Amino acid sequence: MLARRHRRLIALRGTPAETAARAGALLASSAPDAVLWVGADAPAPFTSVAPAHTRRLLGRSFDAVVLDAHGGVDADLLGRVHGLVWGGGALILRRPPVGTLPERARAGLVVAPFAEDAVGLRFERRFEAALARAPQADAVGQAVHALHGTAEQHAVVARLVRAFGDPAPSTVALLADRGRGKSSALGLAIRAAREAGPLRVVVTADSPGAAAEVFRFATGAPAPPTVDDVRFVPPTALARAEVEADVIVVDEAAQLPVALLQRIAAAHPAARLAFATTAHGYEGTGRGFVLRFLEWARAQPRPFELLTLRDPIRWDAGDPLERFVFDALLLDAEPAPPPAVPSPDAVRHVAYDRDALAADEDALRQVFGLLVHAHYRTTPGDLHRLLDAPNLRVHALTAAGRVVAASLVALEGGLDAATGAAVARGDARLRGHALVEMLAGHAGHVEAAGLRIVRSVRIAAHPDLRRLGLASRLVDAVHATYAPDLFGTLFGATPALLRFRRALGYALARVGVSAGSHSGEPGVVMLRPVSPAARDLLTALRADLARDLPLQLELMQAGDEVVLEPALVAALTADLPAATPRSPTARDALVHAYAFGPRPFEAVASAVVDFVLAHADRLAALSPAERAVVEARALQRRGWVAATAAAGLDSPRAAMRALRRAVRALWTLASAPPT
Repeated sequence: MLARRHRRLIALRGTPAETAARAGALLASSAPDAVLWVGADAPAPFTSVAPAHTRRLLGRSFDAVVLDAHGGVDADLLGRVHGLVWGGGALILRRPPVGTLPERARAGLVVAPFAEDAVGLRFERRFEAALARAPQADAVGQAVHALHGTAEQHAVVARLVRAFGDPAPSTVALLADRGRGKSSALGLAIRAAREAGPLRVVVTADSPGAAAEVFRFATGAPAPPTVDDVRFVPPTALARAEVEADVIVVDEAAQLPVALLQRIAAAHPAARLAFATTAHGYEGTGRGFVLRFLEWARAQPRPFELLTLRDPIRWDAGDPLERFVFDALLLDAEPAPPPAVPSPDAVRHVAYDRDALAADEDALRQVFGLLVHAHYRTTPGDLHRLLDAPNLRVHALTAAGRVVAASLVALEGGLDAATGAAVARGDARLRGHALVEMLAGHAGHVEAAGLRIVRSVRIAAHPDLRRLGLASRLVDAVHATYAPDLFGTLFGATPALLRFRRALGYALARVGVSAGSHSGEPGVVMLRPVSPAARDLLTALRADLARDLPLQLELMQAGDEVVLEPALVAALTADLPAATPRSPTARDALVHAYAFGPRPFEAVASAVVDFVLAHADRLAALSPAERAVVEARALQRRGWVAATAAAGLDSPRAAMRALRRAVRALWTLASAPPT
């Protein structure tokens, strides 16, 4: 028996035209603006919305959502839109006839040199099985346009109000699944605390839009207000202590780098802090946030408290649609309870056959749960790729029937010279070849595309069995399984991870041009060469790194846009060879590759700076904006934000384009014959 605010799942089968017509008939009495039709074929009076546009609708709710899944299930999209349905409403899922799997589902995971038929359909089969288990309805039902605050939420609001009103510094963390009223609880607590007395409140998040729900309940405004005592401040400005606040609220904290969260806390030692995040969501998991940031927060002298919200406020407990989505997408996957500390001879390496893994629900949940727990923003789409991407392989260590460590690796490279040259010129992008893109496209080493590469995508040891050497043992097992030219990995650098990979025979080969959006640390490439060609490549890359890294680090930290801890800088610069000068010919080749190709400025900054200095007499020929951005970014080493302001441009991206145009113009001027 469905509760009044239980949401319904309606699966329509047939051709796209048939399911569109049937969905339109089911919604005939619905107001057009109460229906979100995701797909390109909405019948009148409804309006089609592109899947990407649904990201802008978070915070809104609809009586019904219609999702076209004839071409395959977009796992991230499903995870996103199910939360947009009011309690009592319905998700209408349009699918091919029973027994027919959508072949178009393969296209999005094709990775060269694999053909389309090498892409699996395991995720689609698994989804069909979950759909068959789920209770389904044949009518849309009556949506309930109300939020029912729970006793649990009231208690959380009261606890937050006490924390915000107490002048003593404190840290509160709030974890909840979607639909539990996390953001509204924060807003209600801010409103109540302000009513009790003057309070300077700052709210921050990955973007102002991500904090809209907090402001709606705190001030009644759907967007950040302009009043002085409650305002939105970007997280980087908070980390630089550009504002003072009594209370700092960070919503969707797991979407921000741990290092940035730590700097915010350190920059405001007297403030009351609240960090909230979604525990299991389409956008990724809060488990990495729990594992890294909350452990750090508990160890700080500031008093710490963890709050949770389990009861939904937008729909009733036991909602069948939520159960189906969690089942189909493994949103609630967690590491299995660990066995007793295993002896080394009790640990077994498993290279999974993915057909067998897809059929073993317990093992799949354990593997995916470990990866979710250890990594930021592991999304439902990652489950799809793990099961079906043709170049991915899954490895694990097991003990007493439990998965105690898991790793996902990608097979890359082995491409022809023409493809490598196209990547280096920026004429081709390669899905699934992240190292090739970095080494050929960004670093300009075309030969990397032809090497056979095994890239470590993810690795995780059970959180209760850390420091037992399980991750190292699993990496060694992966090394023993393959015979490539090169093993490699890309990750957000920390001193501990750099030490871990170095101990396994990897060397730092490249440092990314900025802090990664997922980790907050600079992205690095570490390589373990096997063949002579790979050893030659690593030698060349490390020579480039020794020459370029000091300026890269300076530019990365310019304007405090990125803050690198001294321990990380020391770890990045350790063990590099002595820097050698670059010849004018090599310098000009890099400048040309930047001016007319895909290279980011920071990747070739030392060559560009030398070139600009050599042709400083030509700067007057540039436009005022181009000259200003060259002087600010290349010569004065100012950050992109400062360079944007100096050039009078509207965004750092515009400044980046202006700098490339300026260097291209200087190249043309320098190449012109003297008059």
